[in-house]
Amino acid sequence: MKILIIQKKFMGDVLVTSTILPLLKKKYPKSEISFLLEEKHSQILIGNPYIDHFLFFSNDGTKTLSEIKQYKFDLVIDLYSKIETAIITFFSGAKTRIGFFKKYTQFFYNHPVKRSTKVKSKNTTFGIEHRLQMLEPLGIPFQEVFPKVYIQDDELKNAHQILSENRLSTTDNLIMISTFGSSEEKTYPIEYMAELLEYISGYKPNAKILCNYLPSQKELFENLYSQLSEGTKTSIIKNFDTKNLREFAAVTSLCKCLIGNEGGATNVSKSSSIPTFTIFSPHIRKSDWAWTSKPEVDKFLHINDFVKDSKSYSDFKPSFLKTDLEEFLDHTIV
Repeated sequence: MKILIIQKKFMGDVLVTSTILPLLKKKYPKSEISFLLEEKHSQILIGNPYIDHFLFFSNDGTKTLSEIKQYKFDLVIDLYSKIETAIITFFSGAKTRIGFFKKYTQFFYNHPVKRSTKVKSKNTTFGIEHRLQMLEPLGIPFQEVFPKVYIQDDELKNAHQILSENRLSTTDNLIMISTFGSSEEKTYPIEYMAELLEYISGYKPNAKILCNYLPSQKELFENLYSQLSEGTKTSIIKNFDTKNLREFAAVTSLCKCLIGNEGGATNVSKSSSIPTFTIFSPHIRKSDWAWTSKPEVDKFLHINDFVKDSKSYSDFKPSFLKTDLEEFLDHTIV
């Protein structure tokens, strides 16, 4: 059986989509699974043993569809479920076509799946469970399954080298910080993040702090760094840098924990089984993305946990986080 999985973009979405792969392979052990996505997002799936082929979207939709048709897929599961991918699914030639139910795309699938409004497990949340629902038409029942990042041996060796170049090792209490979100609306206010860094440094003075941010966010980091006390600055490895997502994932896998803004970094951390403390943007629901395979350790905080119905990050005072942060640090840092 030839199976095509479609999830066009976004690292977090691609990661949680990968949860369906081991269940498909278990159901169809002789299947050949291909994954269609934008090439830049494929990094996070490198080394995944359940993927036989990566296929990439072309700027020319006709070219993408032509390539897909050549594979003669038996089953297509469209987790992106937008017009573009619904058309690809419909014209793929696959006998079984599964996608999310929407008024404008339902006709492209012979198994349109309506998203559940009730979670089966607080650990998997809707972010994972809605993906697993795509397997119901195939007779695959729900079970708890979580994303996994597969770090390669050479990547791990390189990660150790990066630490060594910064005069660090895995014997240090390394804390990775998801310093900023992917956009302003997903970024905890800089002055609040500065206060959290002050608190972390003061509470665990033996910790070494690695601040992760995109090259385009360097000026934001410099602004944040300028707000810190000299004592806190000594805890931060200022020149730390990773060249790409794979390097970041490998270095994070060597850290004691990750703390910071919800997004790609927190999803990578959780997928590497690293204890994760997540600060949610007001417009992102915990019921969608607070999935965890380590519920006894991971923490997820949202402004609505403290100020009911607030939609403003300015209400999310650092003081609200400190009790949970202290408990989290005591679990993860010696």
